Amino acid sequence: MKNKRLTTLDATLLVMGGIIGVGIFFKPGEVAQILPTQGAYFAAWGIGTLAALAGAMTFAELAAMIPREGGWFEFLREGIGRLPAFLFAWVVLLVISTGASAGVAEFCALQLAGAMAWDAGPMELRVVAGAVIGGVTLMGCFGIKRAALLQNLCMLAKLLSILVLVLVGLALTAPAAIDSAAASEISAQAGSSLFSGLIRASLPVLYTFGGWQLVTYIAPSVQNPERTLPRAIVGGIVGVGVIYGLVNLAYVRVLGMERLGSEPDVAAALAEATLGPAGARFLSAAMAVSALGFLVATLIATPSIYVAMARQKLFFATTGRLHPRTGAPVRALVLQALICFVYLSWRGDIKGELGDAVVFAEWIFHGLAAVALLRLARRGWARPFKSPLYPLFPVLYLLIATGVVLGNLATTEAHITLLGLGVLGLGAVVYGIWARESRQDPGRDAG
Repeated sequence: MKNKRLTTLDATLLVMGGIIGVGIFFKPGEVAQILPTQGAYFAAWGIGTLAALAGAMTFAELAAMIPREGGWFEFLREGIGRLPAFLFAWVVLLVISTGASAGVAEFCALQLAGAMAWDAGPMELRVVAGAVIGGVTLMGCFGIKRAALLQNLCMLAKLLSILVLVLVGLALTAPAAIDSAAASEISAQAGSSLFSGLIRASLPVLYTFGGWQLVTYIAPSVQNPERTLPRAIVGGIVGVGVIYGLVNLAYVRVLGMERLGSEPDVAAALAEATLGPAGARFLSAAMAVSALGFLVATLIATPSIYVAMARQKLFFATTGRLHPRTGAPVRALVLQALICFVYLSWRGDIKGELGDAVVFAEWIFHGLAAVALLRLARRGWARPFKSPLYPLFPVLYLLIATGVVLGNLATTEAHITLLGLGVLGLGAVVYGIWARESRQDPGRDAG
């Protein structure tokens, strides 16, 4: 069985593949709108990298302490309690994994159509998106190692595409002209609101960094997880930080800050400026591969959370069963895919609204992960990996998560906030029913 487990390289590429999805192709323009000067713009990405590193250090410690199926779910259960762990898994199943995957699958289909110059309609794109989700789910049923191979190939193709854009942009493309008068005016306007701008820019920056936790969900499928997981998580974050730094240098050099903040599609603008008319199709192909890699990482790793829930008698017992030959959580994979298909069949913008609604909820669980580490360490749990300057990183991560939650609550529309609270409230009701029935009949099979 050991040869079917993931190596350090597999795990590191999974971390990077779960982070580098589609955000880096779009969010830089949003950040530049908020922070229109180079210094502030790069400061925001530097702070984002530091925040991601704090999260990586926190999860690396937890993963080494508790290398179990379900990862984050188990961290919360051991460090905080069963209810917060259940609510986390509930939000992941109902929105974070499934809704996001449906949206990324649609994006992948759109980019495939662009790369092939195919004028596909909305229904055709949804069919392709469903086929992508179905294909990734089917591959997951054959075992984690085969899925990791596809993820590795996607990640390498993604890195090669980004490398082409960066090298051509930095070495072979003339820099954008700078309007000195406009730059001075922008700088003067931005100086008075730098702090608030950095706060607002944190959300799009942190959006592009999310995903390092995926590898913790499948800890038992990794060789020597106590040593491998910390290396993969920290190494993956450092690697992504370097890549994002180079990409942003290319954006700023080729487009300039003014165009970067006003261009509706900054990645397409960069591709056209560096690769000419063929740049659009190249970028479409690159973004399709990037989206596919994200889907593989997300759809294959996340079902382990549902397995962990089932083993704690907080979900259908059949969901926790693994295939006797491949070790794949087939039922959990199929359930996840079915919910993705429901999202794809919905004509309204339910994915976007629900996604926005649970942003603050997701960051509550980020903060609780830091609290869990601090509590478990205080209880004397063995710590195979210790982050430098402990407890600096978990405390910093907790402060960042608190800031993101409060910032979201302060700036999000009331109906979106209420929708997010509704999702959590419904989860609490479901937990109460499930926990009561489990206590009444501990040996029951919920399937």
